[in-house]
Amino acid sequence: MKYQYAIILKLITAFVSLVFITQSAFAGMTISGTRIIFPGNVREKNVRTTNKDSVPLLVQVWVDDGGKNDDINSIKAPFTVTPPIYRVEPGKGQSVRLIYNGMSLPQDRESVFWFNLLEIPPENETVKDFDRLELAFRTRIKIFYRPSALKSGSIQEVEKLKWEFIRPARGIKVINPTPYYISFYSAYITSGSTKSPLAVDMIPPFGSKEMLVDSKTSRPATIDSVTVRLISDYGSIAEYQLVPKSASELMISTLPK
Repeated sequence: MKYQYAIILKLITAFVSLVFITQSAFAGMTISGTRIIFPGNVREKNVRTTNKDSVPLLVQVWVDDGGKNDDINSIKAPFTVTPPIYRVEPGKGQSVRLIYNGMSLPQDRESVFWFNLLEIPPENETVKDFDRLELAFRTRIKIFYRPSALKSGSIQEVEKLKWEFIRPARGIKVINPTPYYISFYSAYITSGSTKSPLAVDMIPPFGSKEMLVDSKTSRPATIDSVTVRLISDYGSIAEYQLVPKSASELMISTLPK
């Protein structure tokens, strides 16, 4: 009987802890915008962060190059962020300065880096005597360093992209002859009444990517059209429809309204 009681008590304790974790398991800090465009003719830019939570939060921010090195102190990036650590009260905001440190970067194309925000919530006094899982949330958004010689944005360059079939109906290849990163939100092939999603990726300047139908999805028999959704400088979505131009190429037939 005592053994059964101990098991029940542990289950209740685990459930209570899970409830508190579930209630608090969301990011409280937000960043204004989904990406940062850093013009090459400025030295610094402000990034606004806001605490949407009901408790004060401790925040750490830094920039990395997207590599696998997790040691913040050894990361080499062209930007510093100040203040690197700060506290934000509930419902309040804090602007941080993103400062270009002068590191040499290509001037004929964009470069991409990552802005990181790590939030550490305060200890929850109501569950401090229970076994629990402490969660620290990390948010990352891209920083696009845009040299001053580049005057437009990536969406304005879409008509310069080249689109090719990957036969037999496996997907498409996108060739980017522009100096901009092209960011995709989604893409799919339309064959009759069937829509087959494609695995999308960001395409670097003067690079190319293959976007294929998921291996778990049956390949469409034909390609009537391809719909692609691209992300603009402001984080909005622009949709384009592509139709066959020849046996090997596609062309844009529909522009965003």
